[in-house]
Amino acid sequence: MINSKEIMADFQFIANRVSKSTIEINDIGDKDSKTRISAKFDYNILEIEEQEDKLIGNMEFLTEIRAKVGRRILFKIAVKMEGMFIGNPDKLDKNKFIEMLELNGAATLSQFTRTYIFSISALSGINPAVKIPMINILEMRRRKYEKLDKSNQ
Repeated sequence: MINSKEIMADFQFIANRVSKSTIEINDIGDKDSKTRISAKFDYNILEIEEQEDKLIGNMEFLTEIRAKVGRRILFKIAVKMEGMFIGNPDKLDKNKFIEMLELNGAATLSQFTRTYIFSISALSGINPAVKIPMINILEMRRRKYEKLDKSNQ
């Protein structure tokens, strides 16, 4: 076995919290019809602080889930999951740290969000509980930058 201190990553997850969560469930009567679920995801870096011995990053991961039966909305779930991460400034410059937040930070928070949504949907009586799909973080980041480029033109 290898001691964790010998292989500790230069980017670390420190904490998370759900800063906003809403769930709306409607009684649509016809429960036998096919339900269509759609999901949207995004992330934002909220703050980056450079200290002598560490870089500190705070980010949010946003998720919106919508389920429809026909044209009627069965339920909507929105979650804003925040996370705090630190980086070793001796090994990571600010740009590399931002990249780590966008990739590793978003991936980490997406998994916490998946678990949270599964739990709150089950506790709210949605049966079966909502299992959001795993997402391609690289593709989400690429599309985010693509949209930003288009809006800046």
